[in-house]
Amino acid sequence: MPGVVMETTRSGAAVAPEQLRLFEFGLDLEVLRMERGALRARRWSENTRAAYASDWRGFAAWCDEAGKLALPATADTLGLHLVSMMRAGRLPATIGRRATAVASHHLVAGYASPLTADVREVLSGIGRKLGTAPRHAKAALSVEDLRLMLPACGDGARGARDRAVLLLGFASGLRRSELAGLDLADAGRRPEGLLLRISRSKTDQSGVGRALGVFRGHHRSTCPVRAFDAWVEERGEWAGPLFPRLTTPGDAVTHKRMSGDAVGVVVQSAARRAGLDPSKYGGHSLRAGCATAAAAAGASDLAIMARTGHKSLAMVGRYVRPASVFALDALAGVL
Repeated sequence: MPGVVMETTRSGAAVAPEQLRLFEFGLDLEVLRMERGALRARRWSENTRAAYASDWRGFAAWCDEAGKLALPATADTLGLHLVSMMRAGRLPATIGRRATAVASHHLVAGYASPLTADVREVLSGIGRKLGTAPRHAKAALSVEDLRLMLPACGDGARGARDRAVLLLGFASGLRRSELAGLDLADAGRRPEGLLLRISRSKTDQSGVGRALGVFRGHHRSTCPVRAFDAWVEERGEWAGPLFPRLTTPGDAVTHKRMSGDAVGVVVQSAARRAGLDPSKYGGHSLRAGCATAAAAAGASDLAIMARTGHKSLAMVGRYVRPASVFALDALAGVL
């Protein structure tokens, strides 16, 4: 810069006088910047960090093929990339996440975000053109289909674990990552049922946690507490993940945690054995089924939000699937 005399550190790197003054007090701005970037990244869940890392790799690969600079990228480059994703048939939600991931990667690296107002207008245009409703949402699991799937899980450790996954997942309304993230110590027995402690979730990255009660069922075959007790008897009382992986073959209990994706595998496998179409269902079917069944039973939106941990009525509305739209006739007796 004109009028500023640049000096160097011991490594020969040029630094401004401000940096040199901090060196005198044992401070290094670059170290502080790196720590700041790490703290920014900690606000994301592990799943979000993995998704953002994948998005960044996709963006960087596209830039390499297009002859564009990925870091730092210009707003024009990011906008063109998002349009290319739209033309490739990607969903608006996926495109929006890609834009956020690229912006976050720039900020963590110390660069200005290329997600400018112009690029946001491109995103809005993509949303208007394609629509923002999810196209391939899995069906909410009905109580009737759940009853078919439970006996189809079979016997032994795998059958006991899978029934507990299905019933606790349905009764709690937890996200699949929250269900898989439970430890045995997070489930306490109470006269009314089970008290679950959810230490961290998608909407609680600070780890404040929340408590959730799972009541005993009226029917032996669909009681989540009975399923929990049967699984723990097979699993053992050792400290660790409530739902660990099982060996294949042999179904021996390991001490490795089941993944969130594996919850979806359990749901689809049970559906297939019950003679249902497994492609209709996934890990989210348990959570959506809980909200849908609760709405059909007359539960209020606030009660459903307390169960599922949703922060907005709009999100609850997305999970309360069409099965409940005829639960109340607002024009009863009028027409």
